[in-house]
This record gives sequence, C-alpha cells and structure tokens, in this order.
Amino acid sequence: MQDLPKYALWEIERRFLVDPAKLPALDPASERRIEDLYLDGGRLRLRAVTWITTGRREFKLCKKYERDDLLQGPITNLYLTADEHAALADLPGARLEKRRFSLPPFGIDVFDDGLVMGECEAESRAAALAVETPPWATRDITDDPAFSGWSLAQAGLSLD
Repeated sequence: MQDLPKYALWEIERRFLVDPAKLPALDPASERRIEDLYLDGGRLRLRAVTWITTGRREFKLCKKYERDDLLQGPITNLYLTADEHAALADLPGARLEKRRFSLPPFGIDVFDDGLVMGECEAESRAAALAVETPPWATRDITDDPAFSGWSLAQAGLSLD
C-alpha cells in the first residue's frame, strides 16, 4: 500500500451503476447540485456544492493522489470562500455537473443523460469490500476508471 501524503486522508469507497427503475424514491430534501472543474495539468478538482432546499453553498479544492487501486487512495480537501472559488473557477479544465441525493449509506449521483451511480464510503478496505451490491445496482464499477469523475468530465458528461 502506498504511503499517506502529509495532510491527506484515505478515501475508501465503492461505486455502482444504478438502474433508475429499481431505485427507491429519493428524498428531495437531500438534493445537492455539485459542479466540478477538473483542472488541466494535474489532479486537482474545484468543487461547488449547492443544497437545493436551503441554497447553502460550499466550496473546496481537492487533490486526489495517484492510486494503487480505485477502491482506496489519498485525498486532501481545502475549504474555500466564495471569492476564493470564483478566483479559480475560470482556470482551464473539464467540467462535470450532477445532482446528488442521500440514500444512506449511499450517495446517488444523477446525470441528465440518464447515467445514475451510487457510491458509499467506508472506514477501511475490509469494510468497503463487505458492502453488498444493493438491489438497485446493475454492477460494481469501483475498479472501472471510465466512471471516475475525471473520466466523465473528459467525456463531457454534464447537467444541461
């Protein structure tokens, strides 16, 4: 296993493709709009999160380090003010927008093109591997780099 860089935490998660027809009703009170910018030339992601029901906004700059595997890897987040986010938002990069709902213990990401993904975080690799495939999932995509946020942004997937 790789070393954990200074100030980083382990991000350990499982991701699944979702059949929307099998998904239980999502709570609209949990809806958030997530706008990501994957900056050119590195592994940085600028994120704005808007809670739909309250209008509250959160901004952060994230670094996802190179990973030995897609199940687990180091991540660092720096929380920003709205002005700091705005200062970085025009940098070149690939954009990705989605709506996220809470369906504990999963977050459900919905894209306008019909793609729906579910993800859950875990405290350890063993705990992540113990997560059973939910009945509304069609397959585990944890190890498929085509479904990473960076890859989806490069493909131009977004909300309209």
